[in-house]
Amino acid sequence: MRRIRNTNSWVHFYFESLPEVRRTKSFWNFYQESKMTTSSESFFSYLYNYFEDFLFYITKDVLLVFALTFITLMCCKKCWKQKPSGTQLKPTLKKKWDTSSTLKEESPEIIIVGAGVLGSAFAAVLARDDRRVTVIERSMSEPDTFAGEVLQPGGYKILKLLGLENSLEGCEASKLRGFQIHDLVNKEKNNLFFRLVENEDIEDGRSFRHGRFVMGLRKIAMAESNVKFIEGTVINLVEDDGCIIGVQYKDKKSENVKELYAPLTVVADGLFSNIRKHLISQKPNVTSHVAGVTMKTPQELLLTKMNTIISDSSVFSIYTISYSESRVLINIAGEVPRNLKDYLMQSVYPVMPDHHKESFCEAVQNINFKVLPADYLPAATLNKSGVILLGDAYNIRHPLTGGGMSIILSDIAIWRNLLQNIPWLDNYEAILQAKKKFYWLRKMNCTFVMNISAELTHQMFSAKDSCHPNPLPSSSFLELLQYMRCILL
Repeated sequence: MRRIRNTNSWVHFYFESLPEVRRTKSFWNFYQESKMTTSSESFFSYLYNYFEDFLFYITKDVLLVFALTFITLMCCKKCWKQKPSGTQLKPTLKKKWDTSSTLKEESPEIIIVGAGVLGSAFAAVLARDDRRVTVIERSMSEPDTFAGEVLQPGGYKILKLLGLENSLEGCEASKLRGFQIHDLVNKEKNNLFFRLVENEDIEDGRSFRHGRFVMGLRKIAMAESNVKFIEGTVINLVEDDGCIIGVQYKDKKSENVKELYAPLTVVADGLFSNIRKHLISQKPNVTSHVAGVTMKTPQELLLTKMNTIISDSSVFSIYTISYSESRVLINIAGEVPRNLKDYLMQSVYPVMPDHHKESFCEAVQNINFKVLPADYLPAATLNKSGVILLGDAYNIRHPLTGGGMSIILSDIAIWRNLLQNIPWLDNYEAILQAKKKFYWLRKMNCTFVMNISAELTHQMFSAKDSCHPNPLPSSSFLELLQYMRCILL
């Protein structure tokens, strides 16, 4: 391309390249007249005189381009929205949070859905860290269930580190010193004690009635001034622009549907969670069913170890839950029998230890038992802003090894430490990074191993086929428990 050396050549090149229709008379005359002069001062004076005509004829196309660009930007406005800053609430959330109560100071920073073991314990711990917490629970009466009645030594240690050991007061909790396995198929009897020697610095575990433990945790949480309990059923999560900003619930007293807003919502509504499906795609897989029988037990027969009995017909465990009661936890492979009473008397009663047979028979005849599904739900990542999923709503394993309570308390301890480094809970980026760290720490601190071990143990004693008609010997179970010993402690 020919290089243009001076100003007049530039102007001539521009006008020569324009179509004929754009060579207006005034500008063309201006150009021809400017060529007759040689001084740059004359050229610029002509440029100033004809500047208005230049704008009129030249910039009409530019204005059209600007108009089209403006319309395009207005149409794409939603795609150009900026993400809220880490230290400020989203406009929608800030408006609703300010109006959700008379004083902003009374608005919760955290909403917890469910006041079970995790919800109540987490509320108490967060309140002690100066967080304002509101817990929504469908029923504040004592839960009548048998899930989560064993606390391994490691879990009991975490309970004390969280400052919640007083929750066991009044629960008639008993010390749990280890496992005893009675293998009736292979005629073996094995023991595993948590303490290997008397002076070993390892706490015993604890066993208790689940409902009393939950009520003890609620009592501690209610004593905190920063915690508020609402009795109601959470219907749905309130979402705005892909972020959870609160919950919609039905108040039990007024039966009115209300909404509550907070920067962070913790979903911990348990095994039969109604909210889980809105957050993750995974569904619990029912691997078997578990029957819990409550039987009266004389104090001299109360156990300090979890006794596991393995037979051809069933696998079950016996442990103490109060000063006068024991629980029999029975694994039922497949579907629940139509006549559960007959099944218990035919499959469990014959292999029950002799000193428990009378109490067991009485409990079954009085239908003093319940059945729950033994689900398996692996933990999954949840990156949605404004919400955390925890407890049995998030991760479930078979109850045979009794590790669920320890995992729940471990999760609380991890999240407490993570949230202490995040002063503003609407800092979505910081919460996201905390979630990623939580998933990693959870695997590092043995939760992953406990989940796998629980399922492996269940499969070891429930799987039968033509090649292996009998369950594996108790020595295999003992080896697995010995491997887990460092984890349970």
